[in-house]
Amino acid sequence: MSLTVEKLNDDTTFLFAFAPSFAPKSTKRKLPGAFTILLDPWLAGQSSILHPVFQLASHTSTCAIRSLADLKELPDIIIISQDKPDHCHRETLCSLPKNARTRILATPAAAKTIRSWKHFHPDTLHVMAPYYPDTPGVVTRIRLEPYTSSSSAGEITIANIVTKYDLTGLHNAIGITYRPPGSLLSAVGGDTISLSELSRPATSPGSIHKVRSAVRLPNTESAPTTPPARQRAVSAPRPNFLDPLGRSETINTETATPPPELRRVDSKAETLTRRHKEKPLSLLYTPHGLSLPALQPYLSHHLQRIRALPLTALFHCLHSEQNPLFLGGLVARGAPGGVEIAAGVEARYWIGAHDEAKALSGLATRWIRSRRYSREEVRGMLWERESGRGVRRREGTEVRVLGVGERMRIDG
Repeated sequence: MSLTVEKLNDDTTFLFAFAPSFAPKSTKRKLPGAFTILLDPWLAGQSSILHPVFQLASHTSTCAIRSLADLKELPDIIIISQDKPDHCHRETLCSLPKNARTRILATPAAAKTIRSWKHFHPDTLHVMAPYYPDTPGVVTRIRLEPYTSSSSAGEITIANIVTKYDLTGLHNAIGITYRPPGSLLSAVGGDTISLSELSRPATSPGSIHKVRSAVRLPNTESAPTTPPARQRAVSAPRPNFLDPLGRSETINTETATPPPELRRVDSKAETLTRRHKEKPLSLLYTPHGLSLPALQPYLSHHLQRIRALPLTALFHCLHSEQNPLFLGGLVARGAPGGVEIAAGVEARYWIGAHDEAKALSGLATRWIRSRRYSREEVRGMLWERESGRGVRRREGTEVRVLGVGERMRIDG
């Protein structure tokens, strides 16, 4: 399996394309088990906080595309990690074609902002509740259908990891894992239903249709049968996904007992499963950074449980930014914070995020202080961190800084 990362602007807009192991390195077709995620798209125009007099930002580099309509293929999911306009950009998000089947997953504050625009059909937008290990249903699970009746299903998981008492709402992380269909990885308990059971965004306000998809999202109730792929059908009763407050109606998929059909596993098959299991790809996207203690519950209760550590890739700022306390204090943790996380999760790759030298104006920009770090400096800091602990991995974290439109492939 593989992950292809494409950077669409010089800031923090990334397109993730996951593919199963059998997928060729170059293909124009979307294969079974493939899945695409777009993060924090800002592709045109300016972003402003409160009022342009207070803060106004513009790109200083040309983006790879000008709108979401310019994408060769629309993503399966768009993730909005924060409500700030450089992450939750109205002009860019509203360029999503009206007939798109793409879903938007947003943090609670971002979802509130998007709803206020009254642009998207309600079925398009869903809320990512904050991740707490003792709260049921806070991990979004998307089922990837098996290739055959005798193979196993795959799964995407998405979680919104937050920092307690973070008044600015900047220091969170989006955790993503990918396991393709056919992987012989032991299943974590939890019933799932087809994504097609959630009505697709309507092309007009008066009609809502259901379309079968290759992906599934969780629910406690069993799934009704749906029509074949991409064919419209009469709507069935729609189960709850996430309510307006961001609370999930699903069971606690982290701790629930597996259904009987998952528990009845032949001992020989179980032996093969353990011998040939395929570890998921795991990503952490935290453009402003967060502390390792804030991340630890997610690592211990989710990633370790599904054997998704060491981390495949960390998306974290290299440069640090600081405001006076009355303007929120620490804005971006930069290299010092990223080194702490990269070492703590033994990340294979650290990809720079949210480091564009934007054109800034307004009252709020007068007091900001920045410290820029080169890739070589960050590598040296990682080396010192690991050497100081007396632990040297065979392969340390590789630091990458992608240019606009640049792609990199990571094999699992």
